[in-house]
Amino acid sequence: MTDAMSESKKKCRQYSVDYLKFGFIPSLPDKQSPMCLLCNKVLGNDAMKPSKLQNHLRRCHPDKTEKDLKYFQTLKDKFQKRPTLDRLFALTSQRNDDGLRASYNISLLIPKSGKPHTIGEKLILPAVEEVLELFYTNLHLISLKEFP
Repeated sequence: MTDAMSESKKKCRQYSVDYLKFGFIPSLPDKQSPMCLLCNKVLGNDAMKPSKLQNHLRRCHPDKTEKDLKYFQTLKDKFQKRPTLDRLFALTSQRNDDGLRASYNISLLIPKSGKPHTIGEKLILPAVEEVLELFYTNLHLISLKEFP
């Protein structure tokens, strides 16, 4: 019975920072699995042995076997700083949120002034365009069509 229990338990290895010298970092979805910085291949937990990681480096990337830790560290930094969809959408989302907030605040001011709602399209929108043109030379980056 103890033999069956010991066979059923698999050893789950943990990622070690020493694996960076072979070009591996923890994978993004699963921090337990190593990911090759050179080919972005995620290896299984059974490959989380220095000899198997070194074997992958030697077999798949023979030109990189002589690279030092500093090379893989800069590669890791570049990998972490690369633009991702999450970062791109976060920037656009923040800009849209700011535009929505500004539009909402302006639309609250219109009824408080006692003017008809069309004043927003006839007076306020052209005034905002004028202000943006004066303050921002890169107006092509800011589109008023983004404002609701």
